[in-house]
Amino acid sequence: MFRHLPRILARSLTTASARFPPASARAVPRAHARLRQQPPRRTMFIQTATTPNEDALQFIPGVPVLGSGSMRTVEYTTPREALKSPLATRLFAIEGVRGIMYGGDFVTVRKHTDYPWQLLKPDVYAAIMDHFASGRALIRDDADDSAREGAGHDSEIVVEIKELLESRVRPAIQEDGGDLDFVSFNEGSGVVRIRLRGACRGCASSSVTLKHGVEGMLSYYIPEVTAVEDVGDELEAQAQKEFGKLEAELQSKLKSK
Repeated sequence: MFRHLPRILARSLTTASARFPPASARAVPRAHARLRQQPPRRTMFIQTATTPNEDALQFIPGVPVLGSGSMRTVEYTTPREALKSPLATRLFAIEGVRGIMYGGDFVTVRKHTDYPWQLLKPDVYAAIMDHFASGRALIRDDADDSAREGAGHDSEIVVEIKELLESRVRPAIQEDGGDLDFVSFNEGSGVVRIRLRGACRGCASSSVTLKHGVEGMLSYYIPEVTAVEDVGDELEAQAQKEFGKLEAELQSKLKSK
């Protein structure tokens, strides 16, 4: 929430010697006039919330991120992906940051284990505060990646799985700064493949959440479901591999020049 600092009020002083005021007295109104011309400063109170993953924190700026009450989330796992968002680009420039996810009213930041939060927090606070104070768009209009779901060719079972994930699972996971995406369903084996995101990535309790939470609920309502697998690490490894190839190509071109 933005708080405007109190305005500096100037009042004219009328005295018997007002006709010939001392130099210090004459400087006061001019100084106050300069202060009145300066734009009001803005500040922001950013709260943090822990998650089940020690290497992930929720940063809550007190203003809408993707929109108040929104169930949508957007995640960036590499600096290349983060080019779509000015804030994500700046956060990835902080040494130790591993991933960013936006939610309705929060920003989840994941870090490498070797970097303590005490060192990262001040830079993260500054990046978030500066971004929202600037009024810049969170995601570029030409790079909005909101469309992740399939286009209407789902089987009846897949529609039911997505509905359960959307209404029963995602709200609970988002409270802890995470999220998940439906990836696929194998009707032959009954295996549901999902991708855990945000604070859920690398979390020690994510396997328990999958087995006893997501898998148990889906198999209860949909007997055809036999297991749930997280392929998030696999997809992230592929993205990191592609990013590494791009970096190698750029370095090769620079050397050839």
